Amino acid sequence: MKSNNKSRKDYFIAIGIIVVIAMMLIPLPTPLLDALMALNLMGSLAIILIVLYSKKPSEFSIFPTLLLIATVFGLGLNISSTRLILLRGAAFDGRIIQAFSRFVVGGAGGESLVIGVIIFIILIAVQLVVITRGATRSAEVAARFTLDSMVQKNLSIDSQVSSGAITAEEGMRRRAALRQEVDFYSAMDGASKFVSGNVKVGILITLVNIFGGLVVGICFKHELFADAVRNYTTLTIGDGLVTQFPALLISTATAMIVTRAVSNDSFAEEFASQFAKEPGVFMISGFFAIFLALLPGFRRVWYVLIPLGIIAFLAGLRMWRDMGSAREEKTSEREAVPDSEHARNITIPAVQKVDPVSLEFGAALVPLVSGKNDFLDRITGLRNQVALELGFAAPKVRIKDNLSLGRMEYCIKIRDIEADRYSVRMGKYLAVDFEGVCPELDGEPVKEPVSGSRSYWISEEEREAAKAKGYFISDVPSLIITHLTEVVKLNAPTLLGRQELSAMLEEVAKSAPAVVDEVKGLLSLGEIHKVIQNLLREQVSVRDLVTVLEALCDAAPKSKDISFLTEKTRQALARQITASELSKDRKLHVITLSPELEQIISDSKTLDINFEKKLSDAALKLAGEVRAKGFKPVLLCMEQSRPVVKRAVPQLCIMSVQELAEGVQNEFHGQVEIQDN
Repeated sequence: MKSNNKSRKDYFIAIGIIVVIAMMLIPLPTPLLDALMALNLMGSLAIILIVLYSKKPSEFSIFPTLLLIATVFGLGLNISSTRLILLRGAAFDGRIIQAFSRFVVGGAGGESLVIGVIIFIILIAVQLVVITRGATRSAEVAARFTLDSMVQKNLSIDSQVSSGAITAEEGMRRRAALRQEVDFYSAMDGASKFVSGNVKVGILITLVNIFGGLVVGICFKHELFADAVRNYTTLTIGDGLVTQFPALLISTATAMIVTRAVSNDSFAEEFASQFAKEPGVFMISGFFAIFLALLPGFRRVWYVLIPLGIIAFLAGLRMWRDMGSAREEKTSEREAVPDSEHARNITIPAVQKVDPVSLEFGAALVPLVSGKNDFLDRITGLRNQVALELGFAAPKVRIKDNLSLGRMEYCIKIRDIEADRYSVRMGKYLAVDFEGVCPELDGEPVKEPVSGSRSYWISEEEREAAKAKGYFISDVPSLIITHLTEVVKLNAPTLLGRQELSAMLEEVAKSAPAVVDEVKGLLSLGEIHKVIQNLLREQVSVRDLVTVLEALCDAAPKSKDISFLTEKTRQALARQITASELSKDRKLHVITLSPELEQIISDSKTLDINFEKKLSDAALKLAGEVRAKGFKPVLLCMEQSRPVVKRAVPQLCIMSVQELAEGVQNEFHGQVEIQDN
């Protein structure tokens, strides 16, 4: 049904355009011509009323196209009426044109003819010199300023989306509204030329009609010169008035729509509210009118000035009293609430909002988000990267300035608590020695914020030389994005709350409802949440959430211990975990615990602090030897020992034997042993 209605509307518009073209070529009967002229008058009036009631110009987005259609329609009527006037002369019986040529002008005869010519000239002058020229200029200025401000407005929307001030959907809606506004003013810049062209053509058609009428009447119909002048000039002026009057309304609507500012109210509501702000203006105007009526020379019009003055004075007085009453009501409302309670109600909201992730800049770093660069787009890319690596949607990053920071310092906060900060050098590059084997540089020595590797701030001229020596080169925006990404990944367990987990489960339920229903029947949301947090704490991706939930379904009937559930879930993700720890040679380079050490740890759920330190030192020493060979070390142990060893050596990847994927080549690099002192 909806498609049929749409088709009918399309057909209606197409038929209308065909009618406009046809009436330029085919003589119309005068009743149809009268109907179309009446439709032109009503349509132009409807257009100006729609403009008055629109709250912002872009709401009437079809106006530029409608302006063209209305202009062509009016010109078509002018051509059709000209044909009938020249063909029929004094026998022309178009009622609308006759009404304008006689009733509107004020009579018949030579006097009315002169009056009609004068009114027509004034109408054309007002439309051409005042309204059309102003509308054209306003449209040009509006289009230029709208286009110039488009980039800044888009950047502002991107900043608000990245900072979390608005949602991505709201950002898309605002961008669409901005594009619509730009398209509207750009179209109006060209469409305003239709109005000025219409007026000029109207003048030309009128002159041609008068001259052509005299030629037809005198030469072909053998009328007297006086009769030809009276007949054809009267009808031509009437025709000009009946076509230029709608054109005047259209040009006025054009001027209004390009001069309107964006508002939440219509023009009438704005007019009433803004004039009512100053009641003293009406009182002074009324008093002046009454005073003017008392002066000599104006006493004869007292019956006009005094009533209007009294009405204006009383209207201003009433507005004044209404404003006073409104002020008293507001004062009484404030007095009804104690000052301390009133202040408390205003300054303290019901729930204090905490930003999950925020990035605060010192004064010198603000241009990173206010200038023309891709920093904000890279923030969005950061969220996509975290989603791909860890399997959950990272929260939006709120970006703001912080005057308490150093000029070139930035601070990363997680839930409004500082997680890390670093100082950069704008205009320079950070050369990082990740392997610790590159020769020293002449730049400012610092530590890389993520890995702590030896680094130097260098100038742009030194980049190629540093790269040739084996350094990794990073600019300031890339450094900040990398640092922020690592902090977000490190704090993933904190950022993934139960509300976010619930949303993830709802998404999984769309494709695997049976799995979600089963796991919810076995475990609470809090228990599932703790297992997911344990996985994220060791940087294990939960992107394959279906496998995670299936593992929980298998393990939960045996035990609901969170550590047990976590280990069984890791084993279900064996291929994923193993693949993430492979070295460049696609092998797993492992170190193991000695059998004696493995037995001690398996028999105890907790370790003595001194024993943990010895275990950590021995494991890190052996792992360092593996790294020195260019491989990624993995400490392999039994399932029962893995959680205890991980608490003792959090810096290493600790895997249980059950987490090894089939078909993966392992290379053994030694056993961790603790020497008795």
